[in-house]
Amino acid sequence: MRAIERVAQLLAEINFVLITGGANTRRVLRNTTRIAEALNYHCDIFYSYSAIIITVYDNATKEKETIVKSIPHHGVNFNAISDISILSWRVLERKPPIEVIEREVAYIKQKSHYNMYLMWFFVSLAGGSLAYIFGGDNHNSYLEMGISFLATLTGLAGRRLLQLRKFNVFICWAWAAFVSVSVVNAFRLMGVEEYKNALAACVLWLIPGVPLINGFIDMLTGYMVSGMAKLAYALGLIFMISIGFYLSLFIFGYELL
Repeated sequence: MRAIERVAQLLAEINFVLITGGANTRRVLRNTTRIAEALNYHCDIFYSYSAIIITVYDNATKEKETIVKSIPHHGVNFNAISDISILSWRVLERKPPIEVIEREVAYIKQKSHYNMYLMWFFVSLAGGSLAYIFGGDNHNSYLEMGISFLATLTGLAGRRLLQLRKFNVFICWAWAAFVSVSVVNAFRLMGVEEYKNALAACVLWLIPGVPLINGFIDMLTGYMVSGMAKLAYALGLIFMISIGFYLSLFIFGYELL
């Protein structure tokens, strides 16, 4: 493999780790450019939502190499983003050989993600805490906190079941909202009178904050294609949340008016 091809593959892999970890486009480009310059290369990158096109130029030989890297999914892994950022500054300062950078990137990529069950617990605790906050000094706030905690936890488990079966992400979001709201509705049918704060809080964990924020940042910094795509994706998820929410209310006979 030619040296420029190796560099192009490395930079594409760095882009992949950052984008799938939830970094905005400006940050991805900044980190990639920093590492490319340390290796005496220049890169131009086009970002869409599902793929990137990267062209690398060798400043010494004037060679160029273009590759396309698909982005099959977008998640959240701030540890990986932080690690790549630290690596980029270290590469710029120490100018290590490309073999060292490749090993570092491979190590960052294979590092274990957040523990799923621990994440479920704290996300559910956040959902319960929001219900408690919404209730203020209401004497039933702790009850609503418990209901919201259980509803959020059940929704997380329901979404995971569909994800394991490779369902479309929008279907997973609608199903998760339906399951969470259905848990609250079940308590309502059992005679619990104070439940509205839990009903409001139990789906907040589904709000796609990272793509919404990144979409706005991308658009404000001039990356209109990727920014609009992220916003469209986030709005699609929000729409599916509302579908699942309403279906549960309709099936369980909740009167909206």
